[in-house]
Amino acid sequence: MQNAVVNGNGRSYVVALPDNDAAASIADRLGGPERVLASHVSGRPLLVGTLSGNRLISGSADEACVSVVGQCAVTQEEMNRYAARASAPTDFSRVQLQCSGSFLTFGSYQGNVYASGQALETRRLWWCSIGENTVISDRADVLAELADLAFDETAIALRLLPAQPHPIDQIGLWSGVQPLPGDQALLVGQDGEARRITWWNMPSEDVDLQNGAVAFRDALEKAVTSRTAGNAEVVCDLSGGLDSTPICYFAAANSGSGIVARTLFHPDPGGREDLAWAKKALTVMPNVREHLVKSTDEFVDFYEGVDEVNVVLDEPTQAITAGPRIMALLSEDAQKNAAIHLNGLGGDHILRGVAGWEHTLARSHPLLAWRRSRSEHIPAGTSVMSTLRQLSDRRSYRAWLADGIAKKAKSLRPPGVNDWSSPLALPEWLSADARETVVKAVRSLLSGLDPLHPTVAGHSDIYFARDAAKLVRGTGQLGNPFGVAYEAPLLDDRVVEAAFRVRRTERDTPLEWKPLMKSAMRGILPKGYLMRTSKVGGGAQSVRGYLRHHDVLVGLVEESGLLDGGLIDRTAFLNSTRPDRWEPPSPEIHNVVNLGKFILNQRRTAPVAA
Repeated sequence: MQNAVVNGNGRSYVVALPDNDAAASIADRLGGPERVLASHVSGRPLLVGTLSGNRLISGSADEACVSVVGQCAVTQEEMNRYAARASAPTDFSRVQLQCSGSFLTFGSYQGNVYASGQALETRRLWWCSIGENTVISDRADVLAELADLAFDETAIALRLLPAQPHPIDQIGLWSGVQPLPGDQALLVGQDGEARRITWWNMPSEDVDLQNGAVAFRDALEKAVTSRTAGNAEVVCDLSGGLDSTPICYFAAANSGSGIVARTLFHPDPGGREDLAWAKKALTVMPNVREHLVKSTDEFVDFYEGVDEVNVVLDEPTQAITAGPRIMALLSEDAQKNAAIHLNGLGGDHILRGVAGWEHTLARSHPLLAWRRSRSEHIPAGTSVMSTLRQLSDRRSYRAWLADGIAKKAKSLRPPGVNDWSSPLALPEWLSADARETVVKAVRSLLSGLDPLHPTVAGHSDIYFARDAAKLVRGTGQLGNPFGVAYEAPLLDDRVVEAAFRVRRTERDTPLEWKPLMKSAMRGILPKGYLMRTSKVGGGAQSVRGYLRHHDVLVGLVEESGLLDGGLIDRTAFLNSTRPDRWEPPSPEIHNVVNLGKFILNQRRTAPVAA
């Protein structure tokens, strides 16, 4: 893999400390005064770390100081006003609620710390106890190193599952490192004690398409300009699809120095379709200084070079298997002195519907829910009875998950049609001990378990947005060694909120491809461009790449120790993951490869603490 890394496997991270002497000593372990990014009013370190591809903007007043880390267009003067208006630590949630972009908020009021991330978790926080203090960071691995914590073997086993429904997806990989849910903030007193509060709630779904499209367009434009403000060199994906193309338009329209747009195509049947659509959209874009066009044949194969991705992530995601091609692009960006690379990740997760929508719709509009469901189910060959079971299933989330794990414990298919989120599945190659560990762990989570939202539709919306955000966090960390912010504005809180407010029956319909985005961009992008109804995938490339590089992927998993660690039945795994000349690889292999490479990179990384 050529030009893969320009700055080793360096991590960008921030650590937030309480306002006391014992916590201040942790700053010395992290590199001393030169790594202090912001201080409490007392002068003790509040934020310590090293930032690559992230911005830090701070403000202060007599008793308070507040900082944002990430991508946010807020000014220092505005931050000063947020600090001046604070009369309690909880007041810093105004920053998280009112500003556009993707960022973390840290505040200190009379020595009491406030910390929150993005509600949809494109940027999230972790915390742990070190001595008497609660220490917070945007990277779980940094905290694990500071506290000298080991991997949690149960968490490792759960990460082998092809999908992790809530709250399995929230479990940290290190014993003692706790995830902070995106809708919550952490408050830490001067004594180091912590408590959590809720700062975000899902908005009501009560806006029609016409008005919702206006608000969505405004939110997306602000999300883009929060990153393109100033004279930073900007590169933007221009895939020709309905996700990256509007982002590219807003980046170009709001950039004083112009942007670089990049379009990739592949030589398989239909592979040049993206380029044709991108050219249609380009005709109305101002300030596109350069349009780079590349065939994917100029890059490594799918799965080629995964073993060489040495960027250290703090949790395993598909960013690893996608890494070689992304990093090749980021390397080019760095050579162009680009500071920002915008992509369209997340559009499929917030602009397209899922089966859970119809389940909730059936409570108030049963006939409409039936028609929408059958319009999807008939082409898929789903029976009438299956549709009825899906729409009439009244199990609570707790009961749904309990039924799923009960059936899995007996190796039987769960009853009914999955509605709430990704179905719980146990790969056939899990060892008997690992299967028992997973079943026991899931059962232990059931007590007092609530969904992310009272309705199936609302829970699904949040779950799938956060699932996309996990990938976005990982791909964002791939940009750290290059000093390039690899950003996905479609998953910013303000953008997702605007999408969630649109009635689901209008946000997506069986008759139109992404109607919310089309309505938002009508009159801006060419009418002919907005007629696009689909997107060509890369399935054939995936099949070829897996066939060619299967042995390297298995070798990577072998080297990580996963095949001999008691969690995986080696023979069953090797038999079930053999490449097929005509079929894409099973998604199950991705989780194992991502986890294996994650473990290897964590072993090899240089320490951040002395």
